[in-house]
Amino acid sequence: MYAVARLSGYVEEVGFRAWVSRDIAAALGVRLGDGIRLESKTGLSAARVVEIRDDVKAGVLLSVDAYMAVSGFRTLLVKRLPRVYEAEEAAVGVETAKPIDVEKLMHLLNLMVAYRVPVFSNFAGFLQAEDGRWVRLVVKAVSPREPAYLSKETRIHVR
Repeated sequence: MYAVARLSGYVEEVGFRAWVSRDIAAALGVRLGDGIRLESKTGLSAARVVEIRDDVKAGVLLSVDAYMAVSGFRTLLVKRLPRVYEAEEAAVGVETAKPIDVEKLMHLLNLMVAYRVPVFSNFAGFLQAEDGRWVRLVVKAVSPREPAYLSKETRIHVR
């Protein structure tokens, strides 16, 4: 089940985190630590719920990395992810203004593992490189099942 929520803004943090209003959380059955899928006309992303707030009505606040992937429109579709699997294999695409070397890319992919964010096909998110640049990461495919967490054992193909 989806809920329509207002994108209330962002918090100057990273880690694909979400602060969800109490009414949205009650409608979807979301608890702290649950993963949620975020959909807008500009993209798909996901986040983990870190707080349920009373001061926001029918809205969601996101960390900067998830916010940039779905911003542009103030309306979001929010869906609770009831179960998240472990990915054995994932194909990702990277968009940058300048070329990025393999070591920096591996560091960014390790951040995705550390954030423990659920990913799925067409997932988009922004990660900040060590030099301050933002790198857009798009997940092309995940196997064997979606949504899934990336782990150290996940085989990642960069396309």
